Amino acid sequence: LNVLLSMTGSCCGGKIMMILTTTNPGDLDEAVLDRMDEIIHLPMPSQEERTVLLNNQFSRLFEQLMSDRPSLASRILFRLAPLSRRSRAPFDSHFDAEKHIADLAADSKTNGFSGRELDKLLKGIMHKTYASDRGILDATLWKKESDALIKSVAAKHLLALRN
Repeated sequence: LNVLLSMTGSCCGGKIMMILTTTNPGDLDEAVLDRMDEIIHLPMPSQEERTVLLNNQFSRLFEQLMSDRPSLASRILFRLAPLSRRSRAPFDSHFDAEKHIADLAADSKTNGFSGRELDKLLKGIMHKTYASDRGILDATLWKKESDALIKSVAAKHLLALRN
């Protein structure tokens, strides 16, 4: 906080521009707020915006399997590759991604989720896919993991409300 306050004071001649985002503006220190020239309120994503965000992120993180049964060699090589070199996590050819994403975006439990929380939710599902026995996303894994991750974010929201 001290560095932020000193860098945004008069010492730098106004040559620094910062863009800050928060879902909890009430938690910002008065001295920080005093240094903000403009404050723009962006509401949480609507259902339509959640759908777009989830679809975009899903396409970056997952890819459909071309066959239902990847070879043992390809599964072993995929698991041995470092996460940084892996392409996208595979999803079952019977998994209706559009339907599951639309259902997730429409779920009242994701209303109030930030774009960052939606991103973390899909990344969590991706990591659970990598860690699963099959290593392939299917409807059962999606339901189990999305429900667990939604509960985790909801618990965080409740905790923030209490403070």
